[in-house]
Amino acid sequence: MRAFKMAAIVAAGVVLSAGYAFAQGQVVAPQAGCSATPAQLEANKKVAMQFFAPNADRVALADSSYNQHNPAFVKGGNEAGLSDFEYFKSRFGGPREGGPGGGAGRGPAPAAAAPQPPPGNPLEIVMAECDLVTVIHRNNRQDPTAAPGAFYEVFTFDTFRVRNGKLVEHWDGAVINPPAQ
Repeated sequence: MRAFKMAAIVAAGVVLSAGYAFAQGQVVAPQAGCSATPAQLEANKKVAMQFFAPNADRVALADSSYNQHNPAFVKGGNEAGLSDFEYFKSRFGGPREGGPGGGAGRGPAPAAAAPQPPPGNPLEIVMAECDLVTVIHRNNRQDPTAAPGAFYEVFTFDTFRVRNGKLVEHWDGAVINPPAQ
């Protein structure tokens, strides 16, 4: 079973790494003539992983030319009349509390009385190619077809373009959610 689970994770990574090119309707490609060294790839991965670290100064990680492809953030920025970078600063202006998951821009915290999912959202897989870094996160979500406290494992991703040690572009699998009723 463990081998099957690992094979599924690797397959998800392959699919996401191939599929990130179409995230949020954008065709994404590494820079033509990419000649990133292994050291540069590792440095790019560290910048992307730092974004999810506890108490990270996420604003310091982003370049002022930051371009966002998350449709909820794009909509929020447009409605506020802010550039992608200005909206990023408004959402991530302080240190991220508690490490991966929760925190600014991740939605409301679950109700304290509700059963809590197992710890999750480690950086399960981190891949880099040229100036693109994809981080695949493992999370646990409530099964909507089961009793409270029954969780299932799900994988999400964030892809960043990193230039000169700064985040300059971002894609993920986010959608625009309907308003709460």
